[in-house]
Amino acid sequence: MHLEIGGAGYGPAHHPTSRRVELFADWIEMQVLLYAAPLAKATLVDRLEGTGLVKDSDDAWLLIGDAFLSARQRQRNLGQAYPFSIAGDTIEPTGLECTAYRFCLLCSLPEQFTPLRQAYPTEFRDHFEELVAHALGSILPGWSVYQTGWSSIASSGKGKIVQTVAEWARGKFIDDSVFPNANDAQVDVAAVRTFQDGRNAIPVLLGQCATGVTDWKQKMARPNVDRWCQAVQFSARPMRLVAVPFALDDMSFREATVEANGLVLDRTRICGDVGALPDGLAAKLANWLAAASALMPKAA
Repeated sequence: MHLEIGGAGYGPAHHPTSRRVELFADWIEMQVLLYAAPLAKATLVDRLEGTGLVKDSDDAWLLIGDAFLSARQRQRNLGQAYPFSIAGDTIEPTGLECTAYRFCLLCSLPEQFTPLRQAYPTEFRDHFEELVAHALGSILPGWSVYQTGWSSIASSGKGKIVQTVAEWARGKFIDDSVFPNANDAQVDVAAVRTFQDGRNAIPVLLGQCATGVTDWKQKMARPNVDRWCQAVQFSARPMRLVAVPFALDDMSFREATVEANGLVLDRTRICGDVGALPDGLAAKLANWLAAASALMPKAA
């Protein structure tokens, strides 16, 4: 059996998008993950021909070769955090758990499988925020990392998130009318680096976790730091952070960094530094993965 080839996001064969190679690399990984079996390039040629995603056999081989190069780059960047092994013309599962990577991979699949956009269990958005917060603890040792998008303070009333972040950042909460609703703040995670003297003038990151496959590029400009600086008197201007579960190609990553004007975390950066997951988070991701894997579209 084979995973269906969705094709959304690839573009036409004569004018493919910059996302095509990374999307097909994701498809290859999911095929291997779903059926727990090695996959050879020659088999992939047979799957691609006649799909409309490639012009001919030569184009199929070119796409497959580029996707394998991408997978090899992921393997080099992630090491033991990557659940696949590539040798010659074959990719196969390593048997390693790599829960964070598998979770981000499945979160990314609705980009090419449009039915999954409505079918997926929706709690993956909360799980991703929790995963990003945990990864930031490893990426930024010595920083305090807080979740705001899914936690209890998100439902604590108007201005509570902004006031709480101001307290974390040693700032002064000056205008509660800037964000009429809690969601307007657009902050899912916040990170601050305090010092032993307890004074202000500390670095602050305000972060958005973007999982929507159709609007993540628009969310690169969130949170609106200028608006935050109208609500809170920071002693040092915060930096924007945007995290996505996708494997971004170089062009998309460049576009994201220009738009974000801050720190961008994609799948490789998140999973490469995530470390061991807390038991509670690991259990949440495992349960979601089991439910989501059962929804994978299979070819007739």
